[in-house]
Amino acid sequence: MEPTTIAAQLREIAVYFDLDGDRHRAIAYDRAAKSIEAAKGLHRLLDEGKLEELPYVGSSIARVVGDLARRGSSTVLEKLRAKWPAVIVELAQLPSIGVQKARKIHEALAPADLDAVAAACKAHAVRTIPGFGELSEKKILKAIEERRTRGTREIHIDAEQHANSLAGYLRASDAATRVEVAGQVRRWCEIVEHIAIAVETEHRDVVTDRLANYGLITSVERDDTVVSARLSDGMRCEVHFAPRARFGWALICATGSPEHVEQLKSRAQARGVDVTTLVAPEEADVYKALGLPWLPPEVRDATDELAAADAGDDFTDLIELADVTTAFHCHTTYSDGKDSIEAMARAAAALGMKAITITDHSAAASYAGGLDAQKLRDQHAEMAGLHDLPVRLFRGTEADILADGSIDVPMEIVPELDVVIASVHQRYKANEDEMTKRLVTTMRQPFFKIWGHALGRLVLRRDPIAVRLDEVLDAIAESPAAIEINGDPYRLDLDPINARKAAARGIPFVLSSDAHSVKGIEAVRWAVAMARRARIRKRQVLNALPPELLAERIRPLAPGTAARS
Repeated sequence: MEPTTIAAQLREIAVYFDLDGDRHRAIAYDRAAKSIEAAKGLHRLLDEGKLEELPYVGSSIARVVGDLARRGSSTVLEKLRAKWPAVIVELAQLPSIGVQKARKIHEALAPADLDAVAAACKAHAVRTIPGFGELSEKKILKAIEERRTRGTREIHIDAEQHANSLAGYLRASDAATRVEVAGQVRRWCEIVEHIAIAVETEHRDVVTDRLANYGLITSVERDDTVVSARLSDGMRCEVHFAPRARFGWALICATGSPEHVEQLKSRAQARGVDVTTLVAPEEADVYKALGLPWLPPEVRDATDELAAADAGDDFTDLIELADVTTAFHCHTTYSDGKDSIEAMARAAAALGMKAITITDHSAAASYAGGLDAQKLRDQHAEMAGLHDLPVRLFRGTEADILADGSIDVPMEIVPELDVVIASVHQRYKANEDEMTKRLVTTMRQPFFKIWGHALGRLVLRRDPIAVRLDEVLDAIAESPAAIEINGDPYRLDLDPINARKAAARGIPFVLSSDAHSVKGIEAVRWAVAMARRARIRKRQVLNALPPELLAERIRPLAPGTAARS
């Protein structure tokens, strides 16, 4: 199990102990969950018997963690689940409810599920419970309805951790000869609505029984080829089963969008191919039988990938993580980063990078410790004094795009910089006319700049800015500018649909991590994934160039200099 999954189960145990009135143990398990989440090399510590070296992990909690890691559950959790119904944990996790209110609702009404709680709210039964009133009843109903409307969607990074943990758990079964994470996680969708796993096995009942015993599974529904399950946080999971001879089609069905799968079925029917009985251990076997090259999971979205493949596109030149030479958009302790310039540089080298851009915030971002011209020069002096680094350093800034469209970087210092990233950090709620005018003005500034986290979204937390994007992209296409695809897993901006629009205009890209720590540099993998979903090729990515060529492409230009060639 992944540490995050183990931590989720420890928090569930904490809720149960709180319900039992054992506040001391509840706090202990909650603190241990945080420690497990932050642990490095958790399974190594487990193998070496050193779990108790972690903060807040005593001997009893270490035994529970060991059980969770090795078999996916623990006797402690199983006993507590048998005592308390799942609805009470679901209630406790809703905003503005908490454990004690959830317990009172359970004791007074014994609801079977959240739908029953919602019905009780509508019947004004909840307000009759001591400690509740009309306002709290409305809040509870609103929280339940918002969860129903939003569903149990998760951002990719969270869903990926759940999927990897479950897949690892199923791989431990001797009956499973192959287990693959599939679905929206494998396609790198920004928002994941359900987890999908493909299992190659001749003994599906054995694997299904193991699935039912997974610590986070609360219910299982069996079908002929697909088993549906529900995780304790409400996330739905589908497990697709097939013997080796038909695993290729099972993995395709588990991975592709429903529309992509339907298009393949129609193609198979037209060619007289029965994909359900086709001997095809691998996906490539199926695609070959349908006259297609193997299609990367990221492009299986039922837009025009089959037509593109028929026209000769085999997608083999899509950008790959190994192509990225330079860690882009990195912050240090000079602004709001956690690590030094040297530490960031060495971390980039450890990931195989040949260069790194140091782009701390500009002065307008005072809330993030933004740098004025003098502090930038002080930073440059430190960079010049760093010798024997394994990567090249690019001097840069992430400069705020101001309300009038100007970029918060003193013109006199522009020639001293190797790169300028221009980003909106304030006044996100400007109307469409204001924002469009603002950004068009920015892109027409007469020096090379890179539009950072373009639409300002935070996935599932903040909507994109209001802007007529086509007008801004047209301005970029005519100006010395490029666009960042930001790999911060909470941003993933520019999104793949709009990145395709930019690519069609010949606009170049940089793939960044927006790293604020050495660990954060690894987020470039999400930028690569978003670019692949947008079908961006290696030749379209500036930081796939060798650093010496990249330097020429991204260097800011003095005022009046012609736009990029």
